[in-house]
Amino acid sequence: MNAPPRTASQYTVRAFESDDRAAFLSLYETVFGHVRSPGWFRWKFRENPYVDHVPIIVATVDGDPIGFRSFFAQEMALGGIVRTAFQPCDTMVHPDHRERGVFGRMNERAIERYTDGPPSFFFNFPNENSLPGNLAYGWQKIGTVPAYYRPQNPVDAFEERTVDGPSAAATDGRPIKAGPISDQRPTEPGRSSNGLTETLEGTITCAHRAGDRLFVDSDDELGIEYYETPPAETLAAIYRRSIPDEIHTNRTAEFYRWRFANPARTYLTYVARRDGDPVAALVVSTGTDRARIVETLPRTIEPEQPALNRLLVAAVDDYADRRYLTAFGETMPSPLRFRFYPDTRLPLSALVRPTSRTLLARDLGEGLGLESSPIDAWTFSRLDLDTT
Repeated sequence: MNAPPRTASQYTVRAFESDDRAAFLSLYETVFGHVRSPGWFRWKFRENPYVDHVPIIVATVDGDPIGFRSFFAQEMALGGIVRTAFQPCDTMVHPDHRERGVFGRMNERAIERYTDGPPSFFFNFPNENSLPGNLAYGWQKIGTVPAYYRPQNPVDAFEERTVDGPSAAATDGRPIKAGPISDQRPTEPGRSSNGLTETLEGTITCAHRAGDRLFVDSDDELGIEYYETPPAETLAAIYRRSIPDEIHTNRTAEFYRWRFANPARTYLTYVARRDGDPVAALVVSTGTDRARIVETLPRTIEPEQPALNRLLVAAVDDYADRRYLTAFGETMPSPLRFRFYPDTRLPLSALVRPTSRTLLARDLGEGLGLESSPIDAWTFSRLDLDTT
């Protein structure tokens, strides 16, 4: 005879303990399908410079962890002040214990623990599963932040859609298929895989690159440098040249050193210098089928729009072999000009699942008024997200 389902009150909810790490990493693989190393956990939670403990709430049953409510600590700039904020992340409940109030119990414990700060507030971009739970515990919707895709080869993207069909759609905003196109595209009768299609693809790619360069101003005094390890001091110096008034992550050299130490990612940095001074930067995180533009500087884009255009074209050329380039938030001066399309509208909505994110915020006692702030009061690049 099967035991009756447990109720929320039968679970124990407590703060994270050092022995919980192995259970956390195991459940992460079960829930998200990705393997994360102890080094990644240490980087994200123990070495985070903005918190003096591991900010994770744990739900257990019979002493065994079955759920985690985790937080990504960040230092946020709000006009002339700086405050610590927590971004909920990596929230997970074992499949055998869902729909029993575990998420709510962990949320209650987190609010109780952190109401007196730090942090000063929560903000995050929850998925469709955790969105209702956040709203039930006081988070308020602020607005939507767009995600952008640039198909590097429209013919390739179109054939993925027409050959593989809509049932192959991914669940996390990726293109329809992620493997090499040669492994997934059947050869149609009378059609060589090295024939007309490849000629058309090459022609379109060359035309796009030529079109990109039309939007780049000639500036003989502007030089571009490349860094395999992001130069933290240089990036912080560019950020300080033009700090936005909107709410955003406070970008210091310490922040950049820690943020780009993520062992699960690799980064390439482009820096534009004029008369020897760094004036703009762009950082790309690479993947097998895409490249993500995770940061552009200065964060107030307009003063250095020509320099950012130069860096963007350099990155587009360097990653011409990727299916897609992606970006998030306020990252580029003119997304549509460079064929970065929001994935909530045609033509991209026919090819990828939308990944635009709804921003939620919850104040924690300081009266900052963030819950009623407009979306225009915030500015994001992908570096502001815990997942990059």
